[in-house]
Amino acid sequence: MEANAPPERPKNLCQVADYMLSPQSGLKKRDGVFNESRVTYFRGKGAVNALLKPEFRQTAVGKELGELTRESAAELLGSMIPHQFFLKVERPSDPDMPRNMLQLVQYQSFSEDSVFVWRYEGSQLRTHLMAGGLLFIVLAGVMFPLWPVPLRLGVWYLSVGVLILLGLFFAMAIVRLILFMITWVVLKPGVWIFPNLFEDVGFVDSFIPLWGWHEPEEPKESKKSGKHISAGEEAQAEVQTQVVSEDVAEKVVKRRPMVEDAVDEDAA
Repeated sequence: MEANAPPERPKNLCQVADYMLSPQSGLKKRDGVFNESRVTYFRGKGAVNALLKPEFRQTAVGKELGELTRESAAELLGSMIPHQFFLKVERPSDPDMPRNMLQLVQYQSFSEDSVFVWRYEGSQLRTHLMAGGLLFIVLAGVMFPLWPVPLRLGVWYLSVGVLILLGLFFAMAIVRLILFMITWVVLKPGVWIFPNLFEDVGFVDSFIPLWGWHEPEEPKESKKSGKHISAGEEAQAEVQTQVVSEDVAEKVVKRRPMVEDAVDEDAA
């Protein structure tokens, strides 16, 4: 099978691949190395689970396909391999090689226990537009001496205006602090000009109200005592729940999960 992806792919399968690459699919994507290049791979079980989600049935291709079973979802994913949306790979058996090194499997087929590397990147229109915009900005900055005189004057006035606004902001912050220190000595608890200036609010709300009294922080002793009481209650409740009979304790020990029952995170 050729490594290069075919120029044309079915539209409905492209929509399935776009959904799998989107965050709403919940498909776990991991980084690996394939053919000396950095790639993204996923597990077949995760891909099947992504197609069985209600979010997929709400998409256009999901409504067209209807409700899927695990078998039909695996069959749909298998039909995407000949179009090289992704390729079946495997980790090297050599323990000395890194775990993220991937090798191509000769016989391509889909199974939930296998690993697949993405060969489909989705629509590149947004990437191309961003790259073109960045290139235009760089060229415009380099060719600034060749700009018409009115444009260069406009940029100069704009930069001077921004510097003046920054200077006024810092001056207002300094005057605000000095006024608070004076009023804190003369007229406690002190007065703030624009009390919401540095609060986590909107731009307009930062300048509303015009002034306000300084609100001292509440003492934390009452909060700490409350935490101690709640912590003591939780500890007492925990002790009460741990007092059981010997027969119940033996049953609980027998029901404890063994180490062999632990689920591998990578297999999820």
